[in-house]
Amino acid sequence: MQLSPRSDLDQLAKVTPGMTGADLANLVNGAALPAVKRKQDQVGPDDLSDALEKVQLGAVRPLVMPQSERERTAYHESGHALLGMLQPGADPVRKITIVPRGRALGVTLSTPDTDRYS
Repeated sequence: MQLSPRSDLDQLAKVTPGMTGADLANLVNGAALPAVKRKQDQVGPDDLSDALEKVQLGAVRPLVMPQSERERTAYHESGHALLGMLQPGADPVRKITIVPRGRALGVTLSTPDTDRYS
C-alpha cells in the first residue's frame, strides 16, 4: 500500500516521539488495514491519525453515558488540559476527548515535541 502525498511524515515524527521502529511499523499497519477495508489504494493522513489515537489512547469503547456523566468527564478532562497548559515546561496538549477509549471515560493527551531521555 502506498502513502498518500498528503501525508506529512515530518508532522507524524513530531507526534510520535519515543516510538521505536517496530512501534512505527505497527502504526503504519494499523493505518493501512482500515484503508484497505475502505478500498483505498493509499494511506492518508486521517488513517495515520486514527491509528495513532488507537495506539496511544486505546480502542473506542461503545459505552453510552448519561449526560451528567459526560459533563463531569468533560470538566475533569478540561482540568487536566488547563493545568497542563499553565504548568511551565509541560508537554503540549494534543487531544482532549470524552469518548471512552481503552479503560478511560475521557482522555487528555499531552506529548512532547521531541524525544526526551530523562
